Amino acid sequence: MLKRSLLALSLLALAAAPFAPAQEGALLRRLAWMGDDAHIVTDQPCSLTETIDVTHPLADGTTITRHTVEQKWRDAEGRFRKQEAEVEPGQTPVFHTAIIVDPVANTLITLHLDRGTAVVFHLPTQGPGSLKKFAGFDEGTPLARPGVQVKVEQLQGKYIAGVYAVGRRVTRVRPPGTIGNDRTVVSVSERWVSPDLRILLASSMTDPRATQTRTVSQLERSEPDPALFTVPPGFSVRDVPAPQPRSPAAGDAPPAP
Repeated sequence: MLKRSLLALSLLALAAAPFAPAQEGALLRRLAWMGDDAHIVTDQPCSLTETIDVTHPLADGTTITRHTVEQKWRDAEGRFRKQEAEVEPGQTPVFHTAIIVDPVANTLITLHLDRGTAVVFHLPTQGPGSLKKFAGFDEGTPLARPGVQVKVEQLQGKYIAGVYAVGRRVTRVRPPGTIGNDRTVVSVSERWVSPDLRILLASSMTDPRATQTRTVSQLERSEPDPALFTVPPGFSVRDVPAPQPRSPAAGDAPPAP
């Protein structure tokens, strides 16, 4: 839910931004995929591995489950690397792509690990696509369609992988007709975040259409290998300059806020 909201906000920002759309769009899509991890957090180095399971029930009782392994690293200066791979149970993950956000060099790097290539986006210093310091997780009332009832509960804190986390549960009740449904649909989502590390440690979503769980299986609070935040030797590199504002054409209305 959080990633979808960030992606929607990023695309809205793109629509209002006077930049070259193809270049800016690729950049914003990568930042949206990073989610809250694209925000700068310093002096809290860590490494973690997460397991994400998404299950879809079918009408005949069959279930389809997708297993994903996600790895993240962050150093004391705020550099962040994220990569994920879909796996079968017991299978060793093979990572094809990694994204690195570097607030020191003000770049976003996409590594194509299977092809030995890298794309280095030089970020703007302000506006859409620029990096921001972490200001906290959004704890406001979630958006909902008219007629949908939303209940928010703060949960008692607990330890996950040795780190204290605080939780929040959001229950959405969709009466018949609100999303084309002929019966009431109830979905419940929870998320657990570390106020210390400022990172998501666990989440779950239960809905008649799908269930999802995200759990940290390994976590270390130490400085990662600096090589994780650089382009590996021998990679072919393509540099993409920071988007430059365009001068509005005569008669163009200013972008909507």
